[in-house]
Amino acid sequence: MKLFKNRGDIYFSKSSVNSSKQAKVLYSLLAVIVIFTVVFVVLLSRKYSTVADFFAQGEVTTTEISGEVIEEVYPNISGKTNYLVLETDDAQSELHYIFLIQADKDNLAYKSAALPVNMTVDGESIFDIFSVGGGAALQKSLTEYFGFEIDYQITFTSSSFVEFANKMGSLVYTSNSEIIFSGGEGDDKYSINIEEGEQKISGRDINNLLRYYACETKNYTAENELILKVFTGLFNAENYEKSESLFRMFIKSCTTDITVRDFENGKNALMVFCNKNADVTLYSALASDEGGELTQESVKEIKGYFSK
Repeated sequence: MKLFKNRGDIYFSKSSVNSSKQAKVLYSLLAVIVIFTVVFVVLLSRKYSTVADFFAQGEVTTTEISGEVIEEVYPNISGKTNYLVLETDDAQSELHYIFLIQADKDNLAYKSAALPVNMTVDGESIFDIFSVGGGAALQKSLTEYFGFEIDYQITFTSSSFVEFANKMGSLVYTSNSEIIFSGGEGDDKYSINIEEGEQKISGRDINNLLRYYACETKNYTAENELILKVFTGLFNAENYEKSESLFRMFIKSCTTDITVRDFENGKNALMVFCNKNADVTLYSALASDEGGELTQESVKEIKGYFSK
């Protein structure tokens, strides 16, 4: 029996003896393949619980484009990182706002805690601590005060924050009421004109609103909500693609102890938070103070959120 028409054709004998031998060989090969497949699957099932674990060693999500399912693979991330962020006037003679933010990589969550600008630590104002030793001194002091590690500190001046935030893009923000306000003195004046409802706000609007909530109304709940909105809104897939250039601008825009190595080591976490920002869970700890000193309940709540 001729199987192919080209040179090197293969022929099978028509004799029943040869045909029987060939059938036995084929059945033997089939049996070997089946046994190998079963053993292979059993061994893999012991080590990998899912197909995602086998192929990606990480998280697999799917998206559908034009009827075609495409898998998106994200790396496994873990741990918690605490940041201290503060903003001052351009002369660094006034503290406009200060907050803690945690990137919780175990639970894919952001946690924020807006702190009073007149807060004291062991009787000393946080601005006095900052004036003497900068953000690093304040970072150390608050780490000891709260009893959990603050990994990094970031200090912006007003104009540098606005420039950097504008580079990251606008933000959709919903205000519960109209806000029209002017405050500050001399070169440190600022104004707000926010409509009620949903609207796009720029870096200057973000900065002025944070300052307004921290200094004028002491509405730390609204400040926390805006902080979390900033992180989920501006840390997105588009900005992740530009993350290296944005990080270079970030380093030039502020005083921080975050290094290039830290940035490179955190790229996996940044990828996940930026690409899955709609799935990030948000938490906030409310700071309450009496004459600048945080209540014990507040300290306990903040410690509960930010401890690792």
